[in-house]
Amino acid sequence: ALSQIYISFLRPILEYGSIVWDSCTQYEKDNLEKVQHEAARIVTGLTRSVALRNLYKELGWISLEERRRYQKLVIAYKIKNGITPEYLNNLFPETVGLNTPYNLRNSSDYNIIYTRTELFRNSYVPSCISLWNALPEQIRNCDTLASFKSQLTNHCFKPSIIPCFYLVGSRFLSVMHARMRNGCSNLNNDLFLNRLRPTATCDKCGHEREDAEHYFMQCPSFTNERLLLFRATRYLHPLSVNMLLAGKVSLSDEDNISVFNHVQTCIKDTK
Repeated sequence: ALSQIYISFLRPILEYGSIVWDSCTQYEKDNLEKVQHEAARIVTGLTRSVALRNLYKELGWISLEERRRYQKLVIAYKIKNGITPEYLNNLFPETVGLNTPYNLRNSSDYNIIYTRTELFRNSYVPSCISLWNALPEQIRNCDTLASFKSQLTNHCFKPSIIPCFYLVGSRFLSVMHARMRNGCSNLNNDLFLNRLRPTATCDKCGHEREDAEHYFMQCPSFTNERLLLFRATRYLHPLSVNMLLAGKVSLSDEDNISVFNHVQTCIKDTK
């Protein structure tokens, strides 16, 4: 729900007229990107210690910069195929093939516009020409806009696919689960690695490292909860920590959902 609120209401504000102002400074772009980063942390419940690539992997989002590139290329396709008003078509130069009798490999490329300043180089037309010329021929030559968008998404801007079982359970337990998966939980090893605690030692049993492996598989303080988890998932044995935290590709969605539900019950019972 939080993800949909951001996508439906906040992101359109950040992207309004984005292909026009994309020539702004990198500092300004980074500030905008930070808004999306903070929204991603709110949606996932993950902390600032999580790498941005893992943050986006949890959500299936791509960066605002990548989205602006995608939007530029969509407009370029429309201009190339005469789907836009004439005044936009006239902004682009001729293709290389129109100025030479030879059958060159780059004959369908646009001629590069000379740019003297960085500001002009980053503006829509010069930057879009560079992006367009870098596209594979099979994508540029798509018959329809829909197929072009599909090819563009699949080959150039493909977001990570979020497993449906990542969304099971209550928000609190789902966030606790996601934090363990991304190494930013309240387990002492995660706190130690994130420089929030002087040691990784388990406070309950004195083991040298309280990580997810120790928490789910070894700590004597949670023996009863562990037995309940193992019995509930015995038909899926052997278990591994990676399977408990991220699921298993070879299992069906139903089995992974079952594992996640039992793991979150274990987390609830040990709190």
